[in-house]
Amino acid sequence: MNQDEIDKMIEEHELWSSNRGEVGAKANFHGLVLRDIDLRDSDFENVDFSEADLRGANFNRANLQEANFLSADLKEANFERANLRKASFQKADMRAANLWYANLSEADMCGADLEKASLQCTDFENAVMIGTNLIQANLMDASLIGANLEDANLCGTVLENTNFTSATLTGIVIGAENLPKIPAEIVEQFRETAAAIEQEVGK
Repeated sequence: MNQDEIDKMIEEHELWSSNRGEVGAKANFHGLVLRDIDLRDSDFENVDFSEADLRGANFNRANLQEANFLSADLKEANFERANLRKASFQKADMRAANLWYANLSEADMCGADLEKASLQCTDFENAVMIGTNLIQANLMDASLIGANLEDANLCGTVLENTNFTSATLTGIVIGAENLPKIPAEIVEQFRETAAAIEQEVGK
């Protein structure tokens, strides 16, 4: 698909969206190469971006609620202040992406790679983040209330003022420097596990 065809798809989708589906056509970006595309302030609610190459794409302030980014390449993409509520990012490559102030509440982030991503003030409330890679990501002032981070990797992650209220943190990988920022009951689980391993090794 060339640029003219992509532009036409976007134009048809804008018509479809603004006219409640009576004219135009809903966009489908599955598998397309859309590097550095500028879709700021756009409305792509419930649109399929799965397996698309969206490296460097700009989704600033876009409405992407319930959009599908399954296995998409989103390295260095900009989602600042975007609405990503209930969106799917399963197995997406989001390394070094910018999600400042984005709404990812109830999003599916299972297996997503967010290494070195900017996640300051991002809302992950009730998001499913099982096995998510957050190595060296910045979660300063982010909300993870009720999020499921089972088996997530938080090594080197910035966790200043991060809210883990009611979050599931079973099996997470985390550096010792961040243990004071994790709820006390979870830290105690780590200590018990470490003690059990040490005891087993000493036998």
